[in-house]
Amino acid sequence: MSGRGDLRGALVGAAIAGVFGALWALWGASGLAAPASTIVRVAGIVLGLAVVVEALRGVRTAPRSGGDGSMFRTPRYRLIVLGEVIALVVGGVVLGRVGLPQYVCPWVALVVGAHFLAFGRAFWRGFYLIGLAFVGAALVGTVVGLVGGAPGAVIATTALISSASLLVAGGRTVVRA
Repeated sequence: MSGRGDLRGALVGAAIAGVFGALWALWGASGLAAPASTIVRVAGIVLGLAVVVEALRGVRTAPRSGGDGSMFRTPRYRLIVLGEVIALVVGGVVLGRVGLPQYVCPWVALVVGAHFLAFGRAFWRGFYLIGLAFVGAALVGTVVGLVGGAPGAVIATTALISSASLLVAGGRTVVRA
């Protein structure tokens, strides 16, 4: 997931996608009733672990790139993540205080999507697709709530689209590696 042909960096990114894909699946499952919630939890964990394990296996065997071109070490990366964290906290607090906690999940997806769009501009164009998927998840979840969907439906819709986007992106990277 790097524009510089850095296979190791791409695989580290895939491992991160696997972890967060599983976490989004767990969040999405919280909006579902049993037994669907259990099935989604198990599937999310299994798929996330599969992506993480295969990505880390690839990291061990991938050649080291020349130099330290990791996006994680750049000031731009730190600035984008700082903005993301601030937006997440402020938006979450505001939504809670105005009595709209069901929209925290779409807010988080929107902010994460914006962070991926910023990564797309700064580091690798492929991040644009993930960012758009997250923004789409936020919009779909918000619409579900606005048309009368239960808070659990807002969470499930938003989080499961977000989870799928990360698991597909991470899995695709692993398969291509």
